[in-house]
Amino acid sequence: MEALISLVLRNNKIFRRDKTQVFFSLLSVIIVIVLYAVFLQKMQVDAIEQLTEATPELITMVNEWLVAGLLSMIAVSTTLGAYGIAVKDQESKVQADFLTAPLSRATIQLSYVLNAFIIGCIFSFIALLGCEIFIVTTGGKLLSFGDFIQVLSILFLSVLLASVFNLFLSLFVSTQNAFSTLGTIVGTLLGFLCGVYVPLGALPSFAQHIIMYFPISHTTLLLRNAFMESSIANVFHGVPVSYVEDYKMNYGIVYELNGHIISSTTSLIVIVCTIVVLSLASMILFKRKYN
Repeated sequence: MEALISLVLRNNKIFRRDKTQVFFSLLSVIIVIVLYAVFLQKMQVDAIEQLTEATPELITMVNEWLVAGLLSMIAVSTTLGAYGIAVKDQESKVQADFLTAPLSRATIQLSYVLNAFIIGCIFSFIALLGCEIFIVTTGGKLLSFGDFIQVLSILFLSVLLASVFNLFLSLFVSTQNAFSTLGTIVGTLLGFLCGVYVPLGALPSFAQHIIMYFPISHTTLLLRNAFMESSIANVFHGVPVSYVEDYKMNYGIVYELNGHIISSTTSLIVIVCTIVVLSLASMILFKRKYN
């Protein structure tokens, strides 16, 4: 256990010391913020103004929509960046040096996983605080204590899912160049697959189904519901229920699959099952890779 803790601390220091790696871990999030400032916010506000009067609560609701997407993306991008240390150690033969000590490959690999999870949790918590400050400064309200705990719980699951998801992907690469390519691909697709770059309703049917079947998008779904529940009730007060439901489906606040609305419980089951399946698949892949 002492050796494992020492490895985790070592990996964490290396990640924090490499400022370029930290920056690129957050690049996809920075792109989303720029896109939101340029046109995403205006596009959504203009669409909602056709249904109801523009109010400060409307801006708050749209900002909460963005915040939920950003938090789910941060969990993925930061944990993936943390696995860069594992790939670098493998390519530079540092892992071989570790094996000269009384350490197993499983212990070394576990240290990378724990480090990725810890980094994801830290960045996600800092981002949550920053998002709350942003919402308050733009006219919104802080989450209630109960809602804050709910969001933290979803973020915990989100980081756990992202950690095992990126572990599975990183086991397929062995060089830093390959890992850099992987990071570019994931960073590019992440905004689309989480329904942040383009609203769900603006995509063709097959693309909508891809997003709905993508497990990480369900963390975005849960976060949007946690953040936006009261705002939606305030903004759409007096608006026909059918219009509200259309808004929720078009902007990925609820998923309608095969004519049925997916419940929060179903999303939780999808997330937990994916964590279990990817964990087992990663262990099998790890054994095959090093046996």
